[in-house]
Amino acid sequence: MTGVVIRSCAPSPTPPSHTLRAGPPCLSQPAEGNAMRPGTLAAIGNTPLVELQHLAPSTGARVLVKLEYLNPTGAMKDRLALAMVEGAERDGRLRPGMTIVEYTGGSTGPGLALVCAVKGYRLKIVTSACFSDEPRRLMRALGADVEVLDAAIAPGTVTPTDIDAMRARAADLAQQPGHYFTDQFNNPYVVAGLRDGLGMEILNQSAHLPVTAFCTGIGSGASLLGVAAAIRRRDPRPRIVGLEPAGSPGITAGTRGVFAMQGWSGFAPPLFDIDAVDAVDIISDDDAFATTSRLAEEEGIFTGVSGGANVYGAVRLAAQLPREAAVVTLAPDSGYKYLGSGLFG
Repeated sequence: MTGVVIRSCAPSPTPPSHTLRAGPPCLSQPAEGNAMRPGTLAAIGNTPLVELQHLAPSTGARVLVKLEYLNPTGAMKDRLALAMVEGAERDGRLRPGMTIVEYTGGSTGPGLALVCAVKGYRLKIVTSACFSDEPRRLMRALGADVEVLDAAIAPGTVTPTDIDAMRARAADLAQQPGHYFTDQFNNPYVVAGLRDGLGMEILNQSAHLPVTAFCTGIGSGASLLGVAAAIRRRDPRPRIVGLEPAGSPGITAGTRGVFAMQGWSGFAPPLFDIDAVDAVDIISDDDAFATTSRLAEEEGIFTGVSGGANVYGAVRLAAQLPREAAVVTLAPDSGYKYLGSGLFG
């Protein structure tokens, strides 16, 4: 299987030989379908699943990467943002004229800004100078009101103190009348939303090459648990592995520190369920940086540091499995967020 690009909802009724489609189209979407959502929201999801050609181990399992940076704002968090807003609307927690409040390192914020722009909500974002500047510019371009807290150590270095300060400030803002705190790390809608969207897409796209293992970094935990729930609803055997930064192994070692993977938490988030995974592995910043560069140069996958870390973990996992197996992971955001960091030269 060479040069595979897999979509669950490709428009062509007769896909070319290098494309795999499986089962009825668009099973990953809710009953009304993404096409029924207004404007740009219809473009969220249905991202390609591609097979690595050069970085996968020659004698190990195949590695499939879901290119989530092809969502409208360049990140997987568009899905999470939509799930949070639509869930709150369904339950009456969010009504026209209200203001949404959230804290973010840079991916959830643009996703929420997009959703709020289309749906007509005002959005207040709390972020930190420890994260890249490019997402802040994107959030503002999409109409968000962005408050930037000082970095605990320095720009580019994420610490638990930064995350705690952001959440505390967002929670304080959300106390104002007419404000709704989406609170991504405690949100009740995200796991089911990613199960029915991202998880079902992966299953539909990989039906001719069944998933043997899935791994991804732990931020809020929603993508890991959501995809795991979808996979294990169909087959309980695939191995599910969470990834966390070696610099802040809050789950595996109970300690917190500094790390480079924007979007990862570095601690056990409230949504995380250790019983839902088979293992939690750690990834170093150096391995994440090196793999991110190699993905761009050797695979043409232009993702961020979290994507590089995910692929490093997937390749390491694939080396332990036979060739007929398949490991799936995510490229959650775009490398454009990191152009100012010097990562890509």
